[in-house]
Amino acid sequence: MKAAVICSQGMGDGLLMMIASQYLFSKGYMVTTYQDSLPQLNTWFPNHHLKKRSSLKELEKQLSAYEIIILQNDNSSLSNAIIDLYKLGKLYKLSVFYSSYEERKHARLTSLDRVFDRSRSMVDNIVGAIASILQCPEVSKNNGLVIPCEFKQNRYPKRVLIHPTSTTPLRTWSAHKFIKVAQNLVQKGYEVAFCVSPSERPEWCLLVKDRFPLPFFPSLHELAGFIYESAFLIGNESGTVHLASNLQIPTLVIASCQKQMALWRPSWFSTKVITPYRFIPNFKGFRLRQERWQLYISPKQVIRAFIKTNFINK
Repeated sequence: MKAAVICSQGMGDGLLMMIASQYLFSKGYMVTTYQDSLPQLNTWFPNHHLKKRSSLKELEKQLSAYEIIILQNDNSSLSNAIIDLYKLGKLYKLSVFYSSYEERKHARLTSLDRVFDRSRSMVDNIVGAIASILQCPEVSKNNGLVIPCEFKQNRYPKRVLIHPTSTTPLRTWSAHKFIKVAQNLVQKGYEVAFCVSPSERPEWCLLVKDRFPLPFFPSLHELAGFIYESAFLIGNESGTVHLASNLQIPTLVIASCQKQMALWRPSWFSTKVITPYRFIPNFKGFRLRQERWQLYISPKQVIRAFIKTNFINK
């Protein structure tokens, strides 16, 4: 039996949907997971075949070979094309996972489609969705990740990582505030390192100015190892915080909206989420909490939340 799991573009989406891939694998399927970043973590998922989404050029020819396809809908042209192929009878079995669903915008739901409960985490939604499709009573957050033997958990018990970037400015806290948090943590005796992608590194070299380590990570393999050997991660809502949670590293996420984070919070391991206070105005025409949320979270709030977590020695 062959199965395909097609993820959205983000690395965090890929890690989350690997829960579905692992479920299928545990039931005897040969699984191919399509996501552009995950192939960099091949050695971390030894039982899985990882391919780039961008390799799905001949959709009908490639996907018709699978007995079941799990699609994480992201409203992209690729998602729409796969759903259209199924409606035309050119795919055998398709289950679409919707993080949100609008009847006038999306295709009519089938018995295999699942609409997520936005009050529950993505991890819990995916576990419930794939278990119901495969009619499995057991529940597991396992996504098949296996730590390579070269890495040792908590090798650096005082090292705190800061991931100060994300995919969009709307999800990114202020750079100078992250630096203030780092300075405060160093004063308290912690070792602080910043982690960014290779493309973001030139900008952050100028911002950090040799005050803090800024390691170069040629791929997600090196980043995952560095996170796994650290004690804690502070960052924006991003795939990196999901990776840390997946690696059983406690995280502190700085985000714009508590309601949105109910769905998107990292949920493999202990996570604290900081968002602006709810008394900040956020009504139509005056959405300060949504549009200028970075102003309403201070470095002191982040430090206080970090200390209260008690995850690592103060």
